[in-house]
Amino acid sequence: MADILIRGGLVGTQDAQRRVFADGAIAIEGNRIVAIGTRAEIEAAHSAPTIIDASGKIVAPGLICTHTHMPSVVGHNMPVDFSKFRSFMDLLTKWWWPDVEEQTTYDSIYWTTLWAAGKMLKTGTTTVCEMVEAPSVVGGCLDKSAEAIGELGSRAVICYESTQRIDEANAEAGINENVRFFKKWKDVREGRVTGRIGVHTAFTTSEEMLRRVRGIATDLGAGLVIHVAEIPPAMLEEKYGRTAPVVLRDTAFLGPDVLAVHCIHMTPEEIAIWKEHDVKVSHTPMSNMLGGSGVAPMVEMLAQGITVSLGHDCFFTLDLFQYVRMAYLLHKVHHHNPGVIPAFQAIDLATTGAAKALQMEREIGSLEVGKKADIIIIQPNQPSPLLPQLFYDTLINDVDGADVETVLVDGKVVVKDRKLVNVDEEEIRRKVVEETTALWKRSGAI
Repeated sequence: MADILIRGGLVGTQDAQRRVFADGAIAIEGNRIVAIGTRAEIEAAHSAPTIIDASGKIVAPGLICTHTHMPSVVGHNMPVDFSKFRSFMDLLTKWWWPDVEEQTTYDSIYWTTLWAAGKMLKTGTTTVCEMVEAPSVVGGCLDKSAEAIGELGSRAVICYESTQRIDEANAEAGINENVRFFKKWKDVREGRVTGRIGVHTAFTTSEEMLRRVRGIATDLGAGLVIHVAEIPPAMLEEKYGRTAPVVLRDTAFLGPDVLAVHCIHMTPEEIAIWKEHDVKVSHTPMSNMLGGSGVAPMVEMLAQGITVSLGHDCFFTLDLFQYVRMAYLLHKVHHHNPGVIPAFQAIDLATTGAAKALQMEREIGSLEVGKKADIIIIQPNQPSPLLPQLFYDTLINDVDGADVETVLVDGKVVVKDRKLVNVDEEEIRRKVVEETTALWKRSGAI
């Protein structure tokens, strides 16, 4: 006997065959899927004490966001005079680093993570890859993120943004926090939290640090996360005489366990380096627009077989469906070609591609027997019938995160009737506003 049976609805598996069942069903035992197929065949073979009726709805894999800075939501609507900024580096050095990152506290990390991850969970994002930026409270800060994720019931890969931009002691503290946290969670069986080793950028670290961190990650068996080619190449060329992708190659930093975020200013030769080393990419279209940074050559990367996924930096809406739609549309405009990034490929960016980017494709990203039961059920509002052949078109054209009605993570219902099950949403909203207000006062914004 199964524990949960989801029956009825348009079930899109995202498996290798891209199977879609017009009247499908999924059987769940514990935290894993044990059967998926037509409603008739699954109900004939399985019963369960808990039945979720998905008739007239869409059933899909939980979405995966491969790049967030959840404490960054305190920057939403921050009263800042943006007219004084002339470049992305202005945004960082005159605002973001001093007024947001360096003002972040342990309590701020906890409440913003609850708020941001909770909002993502309600809109269908079941897994996030979180990079914490908090140079004033490094030691133990990742535990606050994990605590919030644990309470929500969602899934996360968490790391700290180690950097030498402040001083060597802060860089060492960041590396140590990554190592400590990774070891803490490495052997937790069936856990929903894992660690990685985070590095800010090649621009804010030395070649020696890049080599050292690479060695640590290899010894631990930990993946790496780093921002790459978000700033103009000239800045790296002035410092190193080479661009960031070349520096990372020359320091032996690269490998299939590296998740490179942004990757905007990339030449064909640098894309070839990514291909050679099987580097994974997190594309963040909206935050790249905010910084006036440019459009990443995602179409070119995909054409080379490079794994590309989606992140959002925790800016603007946290509804990942909007980022899927943005990627789907942006590159058509950029290339003056409506044929690039078809609907199915855009959905892949937040499901199968994202799972592969985090090296978790055996566990999540699609609805298949043996995989974790991370599932979203959508009550669509569209002017057309729910047809299997229109599964991807319906998701792209008509579905928003607000249409997500039920969410399961690890086989447990964590969103029901569009409400978080495990936490008090009103308390979270109140506390995150308090934390944001306090940080704005510390920074002098109000």
